[in-house]
Amino acid sequence: MSGFARRCLAAAAALAIAAGVPLPASAESITRVAPDPAPGATVRLADGSAAETSLYRLMAGEDVAVDAYCADISTSVNPRAAYTEAEWDGSGVPRSAPAASAAVSWITGHSYPEVGLKTLRTLSGATALDREQAIAATQAAVWHHTNGVNLARGTGRQAGNAASTLDLYDYLLAGAEENGGAEPGATLALAPARVEGADPAAAIGPLTVETTSSGPVAVWVRGAPNGRITDGEGGAVELVRDGEEFFLRLPPETPAGVATVYARVTDAEVRPGRLYAGKDGVRTQPLVAADHVVTSATAVAKVDWVPEAPAAEADPRPEPPESARPPAQPDERDQAPSAAPSARPTAEASSPSPEEVVVAEDRRPDEHLAQTGTWLGTLLILGLALVAVGAAVLYLARRRRSL
Repeated sequence: MSGFARRCLAAAAALAIAAGVPLPASAESITRVAPDPAPGATVRLADGSAAETSLYRLMAGEDVAVDAYCADISTSVNPRAAYTEAEWDGSGVPRSAPAASAAVSWITGHSYPEVGLKTLRTLSGATALDREQAIAATQAAVWHHTNGVNLARGTGRQAGNAASTLDLYDYLLAGAEENGGAEPGATLALAPARVEGADPAAAIGPLTVETTSSGPVAVWVRGAPNGRITDGEGGAVELVRDGEEFFLRLPPETPAGVATVYARVTDAEVRPGRLYAGKDGVRTQPLVAADHVVTSATAVAKVDWVPEAPAAEADPRPEPPESARPPAQPDERDQAPSAAPSARPTAEASSPSPEEVVVAEDRRPDEHLAQTGTWLGTLLILGLALVAVGAAVLYLARRRRSL
């Protein structure tokens, strides 16, 4: 099939996905390790131990497989584990620094099976190189950068490594050191893969597509029935390309929720050096791709949003005048007059702290007793004065009669 025909079919498939037409089961990408890997020669390491080598095959689709080498000598392959593309950082590979991943990318891109045996014999000087030796030398070069191991030197039985294996091994290490490399990009990814606490009243994003495909990538959303995928100006979008940005837009009144944004492509390219690890953190041997294949791929991004709480509105009604306000009905204990004006601010002027409230509450009974005694004395004095005045009036009245 020509490249033009493949791109046309990819665009048609992308349009079908965007329109909601389900793809056949073969289009789903489930990456697993195929049984019976190709055996390589057993190598002898510098510490005297021996290690078997293999060239694995990762099934990226029903009939699409990518050759891959072991990325960690200390971990076994779980044949039932599902694999997914992973970044070197955080993958569990012992040496996942950028320098190590770049070196491994150069090695896998310039050795078997990406490069044929005939070419490798010429480049490395290993004139008798066979497939098992090529697999062993390439695997040992990968382990050198991920696990820090070295091959034992010598060509006799005691060393255990064939001259052709050592020749290719030395060629690969020298080439990686001299030329360096770059970690290959994702077959398909959405960045960021997680958006939290977005405002549904604004455009959510941008989300960026990263892919090795030169064709269109279908994008859509599930979990937000009224959600729309748009460009920066708000226009509807169904297909995007590598490096392009898009947004998720929701009706402003949308309640809090979560949705999944999908991206799908049918002609992405897996490149040498791309790392695969156990899906969802499953422990298994990480593998590194060793050739180019074209396959379908799906990427997802999780998005959740929370509407902003509405601001409290001020009461538009004016405050009634003091004379129109109903009299307050405080507790009976608060109605006794104070013996002396207080220098402390009133409750309306400032809010007391909890400690102040407790102290004031504890002192109220003593204040009431002092106020009650003062009023009783005043009434007794007033009564005595009235009695004295009455007695004086009676005395004067009797004296006038006697005169």
